[in-house]
Amino acid sequence: MKTTPFATKLPFKVSRAALGLILSTLFLAGLLTFSTLQNINREQAMLERFLKQNGETLIKAIEAAMRTSMMHHMGDSDAVYTLLTESSRANDIVFIIITDKDGEVISQTDNAPPASNFLADRKRLEETEMSVTSLEEQTGIFTVTKHLSLRPHMRRTGMRMGPINDTGAAHPLTNSIISLGLYTHEFYEARRQDVEHAIFMGAILFLVGSAGLYVLFLYQGMRVAKSTLANMKIYTENVIESIPVGLVTLDSQDRVVSCNRKMEELMGRSIQEIQGRMLKDAFPDCQLTVAEICSSILDYSTECVTGDGKNIPVKIGGSVLVSSEGESIGTVLVIRDLSIIRDMEQQLERSRRMAALGTMAAGIAHEIRNPLGTLKGFAHYFGNQPSATEESQNYARLMESEIDRLNRNISGLLQFARPREPNIVKVSLDDLIRKTVALMERDFSERGLNFHYRCNTGVGVNTDPDMLTQVLLNLLKNSIAATPAGGEVSLAASSDATQVRITVSDNGKGMTEKESEKMFDPFFTTRRTGTGLGLAISHQIIEQLGGTFEVITTPDEGTAVTVVLPFGLEV
Repeated sequence: MKTTPFATKLPFKVSRAALGLILSTLFLAGLLTFSTLQNINREQAMLERFLKQNGETLIKAIEAAMRTSMMHHMGDSDAVYTLLTESSRANDIVFIIITDKDGEVISQTDNAPPASNFLADRKRLEETEMSVTSLEEQTGIFTVTKHLSLRPHMRRTGMRMGPINDTGAAHPLTNSIISLGLYTHEFYEARRQDVEHAIFMGAILFLVGSAGLYVLFLYQGMRVAKSTLANMKIYTENVIESIPVGLVTLDSQDRVVSCNRKMEELMGRSIQEIQGRMLKDAFPDCQLTVAEICSSILDYSTECVTGDGKNIPVKIGGSVLVSSEGESIGTVLVIRDLSIIRDMEQQLERSRRMAALGTMAAGIAHEIRNPLGTLKGFAHYFGNQPSATEESQNYARLMESEIDRLNRNISGLLQFARPREPNIVKVSLDDLIRKTVALMERDFSERGLNFHYRCNTGVGVNTDPDMLTQVLLNLLKNSIAATPAGGEVSLAASSDATQVRITVSDNGKGMTEKESEKMFDPFFTTRRTGTGLGLAISHQIIEQLGGTFEVITTPDEGTAVTVVLPFGLEV
């Protein structure tokens, strides 16, 4: 599985909100369950109490009716049956049955169950004078069983106690037991509704809890997505800011939307200055045409002016930004600074020319040097003849001096063509500079120049002292030649942990841009008496020593040439 550098893996953990929601849901569910069970038990007790009271009331009414019936009908069984049947017509009465103490049925309604069903109630009734009750949940019938209480009545003919029949025997209802069945379907219907309501409330509670957990999980996903997007933004910004080329994004109207730090450094303008401006207004000195750049197969080459007014060569590549719907939403431009590449190309071309020139110079110097010795010998011979006039002797001495000058140029060519290998030793940088200054003090005084130097680095450097001295002498001689009387020339040295810097500066005539580009070319000189080999040889020496030149020059203001050498050059 592929992963991106900005992918976020957050460990799953239950937050306080989620834990609180789960516990609250469980607590409410338990509370709802407990409350429902309590209500069911309370309703059960209330039902039994109500049905018992209702049953006892109905039994008392039946007892009163039976006593009345006994007074008028003398205990006629048909009358009792009729009384029970009429009494059972009430909506809440299921059946009525009267049995003796042995369980034999004395009278009952048509839908009464078998008398054996009440055996347990009769046994319980023997232990108490009060009524007993039972509930059959399968049939939904509540039964109240009680001794019939038929109070004795007095006959007009005498004071006889107890119910009697016409024969004078005890009445059959004496010590009888009545069982009354009542409907409970309304209670069960209400309890069913309560259970359904509790289930409904539980379902709502479950849905609310589930919705809350779902929201929390969505929040967790949003948190992960937000963290991932933040990491992706940081990653993208770091990538854009770290690339070594300028990057500019434009909207569909070619207005600047953003740019990276490299682009700000390249153009010398901050994003606050150019954001929202048209491309041609943001970079007025650059000939940038978005359509031409994007339609070009190769990078578009042009020159731009930096914030400090310096012209730099650039290459620009462009690409259209497309949205997820395939619509064009802008353009991205990639701008590369070719200054370093151009400098490297020029340095490579200079090295190539120097190599070719060195090969040619070596051959020419070898072929010319021998004839020069012969010519000098003949000039000396003719100038010392007894018959030679003074004029002839002057010409002879002039020929010898010109031959010597030509010989020195040839020696310079040979040194340029066949440079010797440097002899690297560790020397004191301050001592080397003081030695160079001592060699040039007379030249400064003769030209009337103000010279000052600074050499308090206190460091040693691994270099060839003779070759480095020759380079410094060449630089100082050029500064003397370029500075008028009364001008200033300075020599300074500094160092850090990685390199040594030696700077020769003056306030002379300076150089133009074209002259500074050719200053290290062989035979290029702005002086009539110069050979144009001094700086070329110096450049070659510094390359051998592993260093570089830095040149800052302004016409009519002066020039500063800095030699940069590595601090840790191996011996």
